Amino acid sequence: MSNNPEEHTMKKTVPFIYALLFLIGFAVPFSALAENFEYKTTLVIKETKTYTPPTPTPPDPACGGITVGTPVNQPPSAPYDVYRILATPADFSKVSFRVFKTDDLNTTVYPFLGNDPGDVNFNSTTGEISFTLSGIATSRKSYTVRVYLNNDGSGTPYESKEFYTSQANTAPPVGTIIPYYGTAASAATLNLGGWFLCDGTSIASISSDILFDDEKSTLQGIINSPNLPDLRGLFLRGIDPNGTNDPSANRGIGNIQSSSVAGHTHDYDKAVSVQNTNVTLNQATVGVSTTTSDVTVLTNGTSLGGGNHSHSLNYSTVQTTSSGGGGTDNRPVNAAVNYLIKVRK
Repeated sequence: MSNNPEEHTMKKTVPFIYALLFLIGFAVPFSALAENFEYKTTLVIKETKTYTPPTPTPPDPACGGITVGTPVNQPPSAPYDVYRILATPADFSKVSFRVFKTDDLNTTVYPFLGNDPGDVNFNSTTGEISFTLSGIATSRKSYTVRVYLNNDGSGTPYESKEFYTSQANTAPPVGTIIPYYGTAASAATLNLGGWFLCDGTSIASISSDILFDDEKSTLQGIINSPNLPDLRGLFLRGIDPNGTNDPSANRGIGNIQSSSVAGHTHDYDKAVSVQNTNVTLNQATVGVSTTTSDVTVLTNGTSLGGGNHSHSLNYSTVQTTSSGGGGTDNRPVNAAVNYLIKVRK
């Protein structure tokens, strides 16, 4: 039987939680009360070693009668640091985790003690470990987890990390898109921090030094694509489930609309752009009664204005066409930026 009071506390607390859930009829899903946090790190150790230059070999008097003297200008010994991947069981036999509320680092709220290397998925080649801290109660405050390379989580921790439960995570969630006022080259320096250019890059091609395989799967599940979104040259538009502002209601994430101009009308200035004349309309051509009357006729080059743009009207016989503008797309005033996406926590 364990003598650890914290483990006894956990054994008493867990049955109470289950009883509480039973009494309220599971009105609130268990996942809303607690969740898991996966801790990942690489176990390496910094060692300080000393470099001692070899002592110069004095000349041999037997070789040419050279007189032996005292070596001069010998470099002094110098310390240097090396980082070595920890190997088991030479460096450690157990791994322990203690979880604290960050505002009270003296009280352990969740102990996960005495884990074997296999329990933490230790990779003796890379030094990587991963361990699921389960049953962490959701909180608006952050937690701090400390890692110990011993059986009981005592002494100086190997390292520590602050984290939030997902419902209170103040960091940008995976899949967040932000405008970045920097070049693509400078955006590449942010990759290690989990930010990537929205240029359609294959998620599978991202280095495992930046994204673990399970993180790649998570990202693909969130954006529903094997590739990062390609937002080069595009504007973003919020999904409108009811079609109130976007007639193409409830579009899927990443759906791209082609350019379009809404139907509209134009007024024209008769005082400037028309002339009066007697015109005979041919019934066979235009389908109206053959009469001679005083009518208004639009002349070539009539300007039709409105809506901050204009059209020039041209006609031939009874067919009329209009054209307007000289650009290659429809756009508001804008400034160019790069879009970045958050690919991991």
